[in-house]
Parts: sequence; C-alpha cells; structure tokens
Amino acid sequence: MTLNVDYRPMSFDEFMGNEALVESLRSVLGREKDVPGSYFFTGLPGGGKTTLAYVIKEELSISDFDFYEYNSANTRGIDTIRDIGKNMRTAPMRGDRKLYLLDECHQITGAAIEALLKMIEEPPSHVVFVLCTSEPEKIKGNTLKAIRRRCFEGEVKPLVRGEIINLCKDVLEAEEINDFPEDIIRKISKSCWGSPGQALSLLDAVIDMGDIDKMEEAIENLVVSEKSVLELCRVLTDERLSGQNKWEQIRVMLPKVTGDPESIRYAIGSYMEKVIVGKPIKPGLLNIASLFTDSFMYTGRLGLVLACALACSADTEDDIPF
Repeated sequence: MTLNVDYRPMSFDEFMGNEALVESLRSVLGREKDVPGSYFFTGLPGGGKTTLAYVIKEELSISDFDFYEYNSANTRGIDTIRDIGKNMRTAPMRGDRKLYLLDECHQITGAAIEALLKMIEEPPSHVVFVLCTSEPEKIKGNTLKAIRRRCFEGEVKPLVRGEIINLCKDVLEAEEINDFPEDIIRKISKSCWGSPGQALSLLDAVIDMGDIDKMEEAIENLVVSEKSVLELCRVLTDERLSGQNKWEQIRVMLPKVTGDPESIRYAIGSYMEKVIVGKPIKPGLLNIASLFTDSFMYTGRLGLVLACALACSADTEDDIPF
C-alpha cells in the first residue's frame, strides 16, 4: 500500500487544514434533519477532495458495500449515470445510506451531466452524492451554476508549508523512521505546492533511499514545472522591464509552465510572499501580487494567463499588453 492510502484521514479530527470547511461539514452532517444529500468539492489535485468523501462516508456510517466510487475520466457516459439511477432506487445493503463518489466530474459528458443534475437536485433520503473536481472551469457555465445550487459546496485549499512538514513528520514517526533528513522534508514541503497527496507521494518515492543527493534528484524529477514557475516569477517582479517587454518574455514562457493552474498560482503566491517581505513596500509589486490572491479554480488556465498579462501593466501606465 502507498503512504497516500495508508495515511488517508478517516475522520474530521484527522483531516489537516481547511478548518472552516471542516467545521461547516461537521455542522451540516450533525443535523437531526435536512442533512444535504449532495456535495461538490473543488481544489488542487491531491488536496483532499476525495478524502472528504471518505470522511463523510465514515461520519454517516455508510458501509463499504454501499460506497460506490467512479473515476469520471474512465466512466463518464450516460450509461454509467443510468446505472447509478437504477442502483440508487434500491435500499442500502447495510445501514441507512449509500454514497456515490464521482471524482473528476468535469469529465462527465453532456447528456450524462444533465441526467446527473436531476439526481443530485433531490436525491432519495438514503442517497448521498459527492462530486469532486480539480478543474471546475471545464464544466459549462450554466451546468456549473446548477451544480453549485444543488450541492453543499466547498473549496479544499492548499496546506501551508508548516502543515506539510508536520504531516511528513507524523508519517515518518508512524513508520518508525527517526533519522530522515530534515532538508528533504523541507524540500518536499516546498515542492508539493500545498497538496498533502503530492507531499506523501514524494515522501513515498524517497523514503527508502539512503542517499540525500538521490532523494533530491528524485524529487526534482517528480515535481512539475518548478523551474519554469520560478523563471516566470523573476520576470514578473523584474522592475527593470517595461510592461510590454515583460509580456514579450512571459508569453514565450507560459507554454512551458505546465500543471494545475491553482497549484501554479499557489507557487507564484509563495514566491511573491518572499519578495514582498524581503523588500521595502512598493505599490507596483503589491499590485502584481494581488492578482494572484484569488483562486483560479473557476477560471483555470485563462485565469493564469490574464493575471500574468495584467501584471505586466500593474506598475506602469501601459495598456494591457495584448
């Protein structure tokens, strides 16, 4: 088993970070009546969206026999949704409820999503739906609005580095590994962009290596786009460049900056924090940083491109450079 599976939280007490969302879920699940039947979680890959579905399963005492998990990348057609519709009419095999988890729900096809909307609007009292996605911007506008109206919605936000470090140390202690290099733990915390799933995947990849250099090399090979993100940040904050010159360089860089837009935004934000703290206050720099404070969960790649373009004119009187 992988560390991701072995150390997946199974209760709200074990779930790290996102305190406001966790407390809100505790509250609605603890109601005597009017408990929501449908949930919609967004957030970066490995952030804990599907983990929350497993926690809901435990909180509502849903048995493994009544827990159905679908990866919508592979099972996204109308036939799958019809099968769910037939199955949900039957009583749970054990207990009072059954739960349907649809991961990466943005990949469900048009006819299927329309059928699903009818199901999640008023599911039977014994049925719970959990929809998860790391790319909500890929769901058509009206459909996304319909999902949000029908579901309890929560954005699972990235963890801060201190939380990632504590997570790694807790796992290492549980694995009875006492001499793991602190430098590697810190490197993992910097490289996972706030994703606990990514952090445990990186830790899993190097936990049995004895050589620090090999550990560092392995992490660098697994991390997506760290170097290109840093290069992008350096150009964004370069005060010697005019807005137009910045944009000319950035639009060449952007295709090389790959990965989840929200993870990239988090990485840019971490870099900006260091720059702001390390320099005297400058309005232009603050204006640039402010463009990366709002989530890209619903704007995706377009949000990243627009923020970069606006940043190129944030400290000048230039028009937006495109």
